[in-house]
Amino acid sequence: MSFLAPYTNAMRIGQGFNSYTQEICIENAVIVEPARTARASTSKRSSTASIDSKLLHPSAPSKSASPNVTIIQPKASIESLASNATASSVGSHINEKTGSTEALIDPGTAPTTAKVIGASTPAEKASTPTANGATTVKNGITPLEIPATSVHQAEATPPHKNVVQIVTYSSRMVDNVSDIVEALNISSSASIKYGTIKGAGSASIVNENKVNQSDLNYIVTVKVTNETSPIADKMTFNPIPQLENSKFTEVFGDCFISGFTEGGEFSAIVSIKVSDKSKVSAVKAAAEAEIAIAAAPGLSVGAKSSLDKSKSDVWDDTETTISVNWAGGGELKPAEDKWDLATVVDVATRFPSLVQTCAQRTSAILTRYTSLRSFNEVDARNSPEDRFKILDYDLCTLYTQDLFSSFVAYKNIWAELSEMLRNPEEYQERDEGKNLPNPVLLTPQSLNETRRLASKGLTQITDLTKALITNPALADLDENGQQRPVTYMWPGELKRRMPIKHHGLTIREQANLARSTTNFGLLNSQEMAKVGTWARNEDVQFSPLIGDLPRSQHSWLDRNKDTVFCSLDFVKSSYHPGNLTKLRFHAHQDRSINWLSIFGGRNRSKRCHGQLSAIGFSTTDDTRNSPGEDGTHHVLGKANKNQAFWSQPLADLTRSKASKVRIEYAPGSQCVAALAVLDSTGQELTSWKEYGQAKVNIPAGLKSVEQEAPDARSGWVLAGFWGHADSFVITSVGAIWRKAG
Repeated sequence: MSFLAPYTNAMRIGQGFNSYTQEICIENAVIVEPARTARASTSKRSSTASIDSKLLHPSAPSKSASPNVTIIQPKASIESLASNATASSVGSHINEKTGSTEALIDPGTAPTTAKVIGASTPAEKASTPTANGATTVKNGITPLEIPATSVHQAEATPPHKNVVQIVTYSSRMVDNVSDIVEALNISSSASIKYGTIKGAGSASIVNENKVNQSDLNYIVTVKVTNETSPIADKMTFNPIPQLENSKFTEVFGDCFISGFTEGGEFSAIVSIKVSDKSKVSAVKAAAEAEIAIAAAPGLSVGAKSSLDKSKSDVWDDTETTISVNWAGGGELKPAEDKWDLATVVDVATRFPSLVQTCAQRTSAILTRYTSLRSFNEVDARNSPEDRFKILDYDLCTLYTQDLFSSFVAYKNIWAELSEMLRNPEEYQERDEGKNLPNPVLLTPQSLNETRRLASKGLTQITDLTKALITNPALADLDENGQQRPVTYMWPGELKRRMPIKHHGLTIREQANLARSTTNFGLLNSQEMAKVGTWARNEDVQFSPLIGDLPRSQHSWLDRNKDTVFCSLDFVKSSYHPGNLTKLRFHAHQDRSINWLSIFGGRNRSKRCHGQLSAIGFSTTDDTRNSPGEDGTHHVLGKANKNQAFWSQPLADLTRSKASKVRIEYAPGSQCVAALAVLDSTGQELTSWKEYGQAKVNIPAGLKSVEQEAPDARSGWVLAGFWGHADSFVITSVGAIWRKAG
């Protein structure tokens, strides 16, 4: 049985390998004899960065040298060249890490030799040719003799149209970092061990923070495998005498490297953060049309053309981060060109043809020791109780993927708690209840204690992953056929106790997330009962609530009981709300006796004087009924019969279309000071301002927020309002938009 692992420069044929951790083990675990049939090298391997042509440019032969001798002067050291030259294969390879040239030997060639001289200092570069054509290097360094091969500059290698390739295109949306690890065939165990996602080199290839903070994440991959011939005719197990057989996997690994695949791999991770959450759906549609890869070069994507006219507006107020990684293909684009979605798609389309010209090793072919006849012969000579102990990691794959998902979740929790410590005012504590005991408080002590729990979970997962390396049976069921308990707490249990952010997600997203066990209470139970069904309607868009969050009712004596209102409660169709025709706002008028004045204070009614208390409206479904005193048919909140506390004029939305809503409030006041509805030109259709009509001074710290239709060109119109109200006034409010048609 053979399978693959990502290639690194440290890999050698015949080397032991641990498939679970993707780490190399002892060298020459298996002796590999070259194939008798020479493999025709039709491609030149190249690193992702451009290669200096001086590294590969043959120098002029010495006059005293044999005509069959070529002098090559790479920049690498003799030690690197010596180790590379021992590899038994055919073709040529540029070492990405050192810049050295690996000579791949064709057994069928004549014994023509080349003198490879490596010099790293000016003194070492001095050399003198001898009478027989050899070269002597000063400072005690002798030349290395290898059979000569044809060496060309990478950019000069002609394309080989007859190379048989296996090409796999993929462009899809990913929900989390775990999906990216799976798509790139990266070891979950190694990612947990190093705390980040590493590629073939040592650098991290995924910006986890960007992925977690973005609204949309996509991964585009192209994998190209060139057809090659077998490189070995015989493979012989090379045991170590007196080695304890119980330590076999620790020394030899569970498999060995039997060969390499050649070709190229290209991956691009696209993370998009949308400032205006109401545009997420439009940006998603534009992004998916943009990154759709054609079936073949030259073919266009049909969905893309229909979005070209509007895509410039769709991408306004968005932040796009593109992380690109590739092996093979050489220089994919001009250095001065920027990476954007169009460039990613263009490179992905051209990548197979680029790999025909410039290929490199992309994967190591792994083979089980048990598939070798020589291994089984050696193991058969051992006593039955002292056979080679090869650990089986097959059960660990899915188990470790779950561990990695929990590991990433704990990292996200830790980062979110750090954000709460910096900006606690942007979050709201969860209410304690039967299903939610001991919620996390927005205090430094509580947040720091929760961070320690997250750090403890990360440590426990790391320790469990290390234990699986020597004892993979921990991933299996116990003797009773039950799943073994884990030492760490499920991160969802900690997540559901944490404070939640006020806004940032669309109401539809919050309604969907509220159904998930890991996202309790983004919308509270009252809000879910009121708007949950409507919020999942693709033709209806809820803007976030603006204002203070509702206060908890401390006792039955508390008159300020919070209620949730929604204008869609009055529509007759459960699928498509009617159009608004009339709109008017009411304000609270204080008529109470202020008993608190003897203590120098003001009661709730006094504090709310002139604040927004109700919203009156009519729809196209109300044409047969007579309106109320204020000229509307329905009222949300507490109406006021005093016309002096009505907004002027009565908005007639059959003549002018409302495209923007402005909301003003003073944080902490539990009131909305002003509400205005405007048309596309900015003209107010109707408005109420506490500091204007009610002749009240402008509150200190007044904030103003504007909400707009998701896409006015698509016919989105104002459909109503939703929010919270108490016994006196409206405490928070948000607009509801509907797609016309």
